[in-house]
Amino acid sequence: MSFHDQADACQCNKGGGELPLELAALLATLKIPNALLFVGNPDLGKAEAALAFARALNCQQAGKGNGLACGRCRSCKKMLSSMHPDIICVAPVKAKIKISQIREIYGRIKAKPHEAAFRMVLIQGAETMNPEASNALLKILEEPPERTFFILTAERTDGLLPTILSRCRQVTFSPMDQGRIQRILVSDHGLDSTLAGVAASWSQGSLQKALRFAGIVDSDDGTDWPGRRRWLITAISALISGASPGSALLLAERINQDPDLIGGTLAIIESFFRDMVVFKYNPGQIVNSDFHALIGETAPGISAQRTLSWITELHHAEKKIKANAGIRLTLEAFLFKLIPARQLA
Repeated sequence: MSFHDQADACQCNKGGGELPLELAALLATLKIPNALLFVGNPDLGKAEAALAFARALNCQQAGKGNGLACGRCRSCKKMLSSMHPDIICVAPVKAKIKISQIREIYGRIKAKPHEAAFRMVLIQGAETMNPEASNALLKILEEPPERTFFILTAERTDGLLPTILSRCRQVTFSPMDQGRIQRILVSDHGLDSTLAGVAASWSQGSLQKALRFAGIVDSDDGTDWPGRRRWLITAISALISGASPGSALLLAERINQDPDLIGGTLAIIESFFRDMVVFKYNPGQIVNSDFHALIGETAPGISAQRTLSWITELHHAEKKIKANAGIRLTLEAFLFKLIPARQLA
């Protein structure tokens, strides 16, 4: 992977966010381990925390010990633009980190840092290293260069060599409480409390997911997920309420135009079905609370049993698509099951 590719790997993760208490404590003492391992589910801000940690360590303004970077000094600006020569980022290529990438790291860290007080090497998806890459990294960790620390991020530890684990100080990233995410969205980002609640419900404990869902930060793939959710829920409700069979064909075709988004698309549809069931028993607990009125109009005429059967059929459709069945034809068959029988007569 070239240097520019590695800079791009950092670019998508340049956002800030709160640092875990363990990292804040390290900043206060400036006793930085040679290697840290951040472990947790995707989208919990592991890479963001690593870059925020490096910024705070190298911030040229006063008050570094409080765990915050100023964001305005020369060092902070370079890191925020992914142009700092002493921040080296590596990410999997085709789902693997190869030995050539680790060798390039070694070539770049043999000399002293260019300008940073603490040079950071960030290895994202460290569990994807092949055996050769793992052994090459182990040799570097055994004799770490001057003023250089490593941060490895991983979803789990079972893919890493025990000898690498033994040389890393582990920091676990856990999902955030939905209420806390909602409060952050309202207080720090000025979001309406209703939309913040919807985003928090969708977040699965990830502030980053909530920010993307609310449209506060761009999705990695550029998708307007708030707009897509509104479109899908409105379209599915129309089908259930008696739209023409042609509408089902058009919806399937439009979804088929973005096959890479199928996972999130089906999740949105499922959330609407689940809300229809929940609404009958506890309307205040639906996830898509900004669609309260629409769900209230749609749900009463559909039995919970029928709605649950749609969820089962949706899961069957998802399995077929994962088994390489055609998306459009699979969705057409599923969507026709949502149309009232009178419309098909």
